[in-house]
Formats: sequence, C-alpha cells, structure tokens
Amino acid sequence: MTQIEKLTAWFESQVGTAETGINNVIYNTHYYGGPVMGASFPWCCAFIWDGFRECGLSARFCGGDKTAYCPYVVNWARQHGRWVTQPYRAGDLLLYDWDGDGLADHIGFCVDASFLAGTVTVIEGNTDDAVRRMTRSAAGVMGAYRPAYGETGETEDAAAPAGDKTAARTYTVQRGDSLWAIAARELGDGSRWDELRRFNGLPNTMIHPGDVLYLPGTENREEAAQEDRAALELRRDIYDKLIDKAAERGISVEELLEETLK
Repeated sequence: MTQIEKLTAWFESQVGTAETGINNVIYNTHYYGGPVMGASFPWCCAFIWDGFRECGLSARFCGGDKTAYCPYVVNWARQHGRWVTQPYRAGDLLLYDWDGDGLADHIGFCVDASFLAGTVTVIEGNTDDAVRRMTRSAAGVMGAYRPAYGETGETEDAAAPAGDKTAARTYTVQRGDSLWAIAARELGDGSRWDELRRFNGLPNTMIHPGDVLYLPGTENREEAAQEDRAALELRRDIYDKLIDKAAERGISVEELLEETLK
C-alpha cells in the first residue's frame, strides 16, 4: 500500500464523524492535547494534520510542523516548491479562498480528480460541522500543497528551490516578549499580533522563551496572493467559456473537451 493509499483509506474511514459541540471534535482534542470548544478552534486543518499523524506520516505534512492554520500550509508549500495548480491529483491537499482575500480559508484531502469534468473529489473536515466527502469544481480551488510522499524518493527539503525569496523568516522568542512586541519590532506594526498568532497556528497568545515563530511575509506574500487571485479568475473565465460553448453545441463540457483533445 502506498502512502497516498494509506492516507486515503484513513480519511475515507472518517467520513461522517461530527462535532458534539461548536468545534468540539476528536481531531481538535488530538491537536490541542485535550477537549476544546468554541469559534476560535476551526478544525479543517487539524483534521488533515491528525490524518497524517494517525498514518505515521507526520513528516510528510509541512515537514513535520504542527499547524491548524490553512495560510501556514500555503506559505510552507510555496517555500518548499510544493505549491501546484491544475491539474490536481489524488493525495494533493486542496486549499480554498472563499472570500477572495488571498488567504486560504479551508483545506481538504483530494481522493480523485477529473480534468475533463473539471471536478475534484475531496474529503474535508469542518464541512457542515462534520467530515464530508465532497465533489467540487476544480476552478474554485486556489491551489494545492502536493506533499513529497516518498514513492519516487522525493523529500520535502530537496524540493525547495534555491534562493526562494518568499520563505518566511523566523524569530526566537526572548524573555519578556509578547506577540504584540514581536509584531511591532519584526513586522513593523504591533496590531498584526493576531496575524502572527494565526500564521503560527497558536491557539492563544501564550509564548515561551526559545519558541521559534515564523514571520508572515509582506511584499512577497501579497504578490503571491495577487498571482493566486489572477490565476483563479483565469480558470473561472476559461470554465465559463467552456460551459457556454458546450451549451451552444448541446453537449456536456466533458464531451466538448474529449472532442478538443482528440
């Protein structure tokens, strides 16, 4: 059984698992080390983290980093050359930007993808308060993190492009530091403390001397977000044109694509 097959089997086995209260779910319990509840603990990313952990593949998810924050996954994938767009495939971790602000809001594990139909089949946590198997339009995906699963000898670090300017800097917490103070000193604006907290997947503001924090990018991160938005708009435009053309012919989009590719 390959690593992707092992993960797929685990994620499939979780379909139907639901919250017993607002965000009170077993995956959050595993992530935070005890039960949590409330709007501050969305769990779609914690679900993915837990799946890799349960399958003994923690090192394949963000190099073993622990995060429950979707934008962190996007940033990590970009830093290590693992960020991809269509065509997607099984094993990809698909990210969604629901509000179009350039920051990922949701994540799911891809179990199947049809380029011809323009769809992806994904298992997601925290979808209508449960684990769901969803079929979505590939045009609605902002991009994907494609882990180096190892079947071809790939490693996450080996995939990192040399001199990647989008890589996040790190900061080691010192005695007396606070998130506000670090944001003010390292990011130039103390009011970005919550962005710093969320970027590192911290459940609260508690930090300790010696903790290593990733610092959100500025110009390069915004440039990458703009590129993602432009690519998403282009994919949507292409798909809309395909739908119109297929409607004119009285055939499906899949049939139109099959004719085009012959």
